[in-house]
Amino acid sequence: MEPDWIKKIDKFEVEREEIPRPNQKPYLLNASSLIGILHTTEISTVDKTWKALSAKSVAPHFICGESRIVQCRPLSVQGSALRPGPKNSANVHAQVQIEMVAFSKQKLWLPDDGTLLPAVSIMAYCQRTLGIPLRVPSDWPDDCSDLKNPWASNNKRRRQAVLGIWPKEKGWWMHLEVPYQGPTWHWDCGAIQRSAMLDMAKKLI
Repeated sequence: MEPDWIKKIDKFEVEREEIPRPNQKPYLLNASSLIGILHTTEISTVDKTWKALSAKSVAPHFICGESRIVQCRPLSVQGSALRPGPKNSANVHAQVQIEMVAFSKQKLWLPDDGTLLPAVSIMAYCQRTLGIPLRVPSDWPDDCSDLKNPWASNNKRRRQAVLGIWPKEKGWWMHLEVPYQGPTWHWDCGAIQRSAMLDMAKKLI
């Protein structure tokens, strides 16, 4: 069984910087959902990201950027970087959540190597050790040409998710696609070249 706290992923030493639940509440056990979630921080550094998330007790499993990987929660417990969806708690079904130090864009983009390479290494690690498949959960194009503005609210992908593919379809989702309760400004990771990231991760298997 893989340890909760990881010491190394490929060439990256993993730093342990825990973000507990509010008031030190007990953690909630994770589900083996085979779903990973990609987020962008919209903040420029790892340390600033950790400080902002910790202040709100919002915890992904990993933050990556500046050629660093910081682990914030044990792998056996739920992260908390998603709000509940209309039918269930999104965090229950997100087996691994990664916050990438980057700013989402509405044109095709990739993070810089300091964020991209550790993120891809985490994705490959999650396939090797947890079985999360290196695939997109639907036939969604990287350029988000299937979406209309504003991407954050009531978009086609979230409707598809609510109507049945969440959490049935396994693989790497974006925050943009996960069912949400109420209005949201989140549309990360935008038009990220997810398929290129998955191809890079496959080469590390």
